[in-house]
Amino acid sequence: MKAMERTEARGEGSTGVLTVDCDVHPHFEQGLKDLLPYLPSSWRRRLGVGLESSWSGDVYASRFSLPKNVLYINPVGALRRDSYPPDGSIPGSDPAHVRRQLLDEAGVDRAVLLGGDVFGLGALPDPDLAAAVASAYNDWLTERWLEFDDRFRGALVVAPQDPALAAREIDRVAGRPGMVEVMLPLTNLLMGDRHYYPIYEAAERHGLPIGCHVNSVDGVFVKGPQLAGGVFTYYTEWHAALTEVYHANVISLVCQGVFERFPGLKVVIAEGGFAWLPDVLWRLDRNYQALRDEVPWLKRLPSQYVFDHLRFTTQPMPEPARPEHLATLCEVIEAGRTLLFSSDYPHWDFDNPAVALNRLPEAIRDRVRGRNAAELFGDRL
Repeated sequence: MKAMERTEARGEGSTGVLTVDCDVHPHFEQGLKDLLPYLPSSWRRRLGVGLESSWSGDVYASRFSLPKNVLYINPVGALRRDSYPPDGSIPGSDPAHVRRQLLDEAGVDRAVLLGGDVFGLGALPDPDLAAAVASAYNDWLTERWLEFDDRFRGALVVAPQDPALAAREIDRVAGRPGMVEVMLPLTNLLMGDRHYYPIYEAAERHGLPIGCHVNSVDGVFVKGPQLAGGVFTYYTEWHAALTEVYHANVISLVCQGVFERFPGLKVVIAEGGFAWLPDVLWRLDRNYQALRDEVPWLKRLPSQYVFDHLRFTTQPMPEPARPEHLATLCEVIEAGRTLLFSSDYPHWDFDNPAVALNRLPEAIRDRVRGRNAAELFGDRL
């Protein structure tokens, strides 16, 4: 990367307060072909791609892909029409265009990049291939984005199928400048399961929060997160039900005692909403009063673990008919310390911080805008 092409990080934007966008999606230009330069030749041979000696050449049979949602079709699409770069490439694939549109024009001081093209990694059957893709993605993210502009921050991706390999990948990448989070693609194993302990141990060791994001394979693939009730008919049903995944995983993290075992661990719930949280908190606290003998490792009310260890992003922001209801919701979930701003760029329901944050109570806006993120990510931000 030429020095003249790189922009150094600034401190606080025009608002005088750091604006941190905790959910921005970088995309590949040519799908997983973008990762071929970062895959070892042994893996390229195994996949039959990217080599002149490949018998199949560049035909469909030689291409590989990650599991993705092919059951539910969004009739209005997912991307902003104005987010396409000038050359017509995929939105979110050109760091220069994202820098101009999101960082400069929208006034975002730091953008945490969550790889939208690898969210389905947890549903891939082959654990070794999943680990190889995760490593290649992390190298691509470093070179393509983090070295382009100092305002970009990265969430390194791990493959959850083999937690030992995932922990090794955290150790390999965690020290890179700009890495602030470990992105954990979800699977059909709830997050409190001891299967994930090596991943949590590595993340805690490096002072990195775990991040998770709805991944489009929810309720579609056997190894993906499951939705309650069965298979839906329409996209609108499926999309409305996605928060079920977070209900289950928050309950699992708390009740399985993850935060007692890993007291320094933080978990970020991205693009999962937060209007559902009060019911989960109230039910857990009520049940704990009568059933605490079943989970003797818990030393405090479940809600206290949530407030201390979990963070939630604003997008999609609840839009109740009566604005005061949002203020009450923020009070219940202690949004002054648990809520992080996110725009979901480059999706069509992008939230501009200049507009979206104004819906929140004034007393917590600056904390949600960036101060909560600054406390969460620390000096890495």
